Amino acid sequence: MVKTITTVAVIGLLGANAALADHDYDRGHGYGHRGPDVAYGRVIDVDPIIRYVAVDQPRQECRDEYVRQQSGVAGPTAAGAVIGAAIGRQFGGGSGRDLATAAGALAGGFIANQRAQRNQDYREVPVERCRVVNERVTERVVDGYNVTYVYQGRRYVTQTATPPGDRIELAVDVRPVGYSTWR
Repeated sequence: MVKTITTVAVIGLLGANAALADHDYDRGHGYGHRGPDVAYGRVIDVDPIIRYVAVDQPRQECRDEYVRQQSGVAGPTAAGAVIGAAIGRQFGGGSGRDLATAAGALAGGFIANQRAQRNQDYREVPVERCRVVNERVTERVVDGYNVTYVYQGRRYVTQTATPPGDRIELAVDVRPVGYSTWR
């Protein structure tokens, strides 16, 4: 008798559990419910969504500018000092020779410097001058894509951030029609 009562109680509990599970299944929370299934639609058209923006594009602009440059006097002055020292070395003897060499260098340098300043010429020399300027240009920016696809014989349109290729992944959620979903 105890065995029969236990068996009936177990069968009753299993039946109640099955009824509750069936009731829960109708509301979309039954066994095996995983959420949306994955399916694929066949892509038939992809159009980029284009936007044009104006941007500043820096570029370097260079030109030649001619400046007046005078010829130097340092070279002729040094050459005159060497020649004057060589001439001064020819005179005197001993320590007097060293004094004559120094005096010849000073005199030769002075004379050559004065002459170079009198004969100094000016010439035009090209100097490249560069600056950065901004040029306003229009750039084409792709903001996304309008995608037309077919799923189960019907045509749909959506927007994506990247081109999808030959097919597009879809989330398909199946629910009973006409039933209220209480929780």
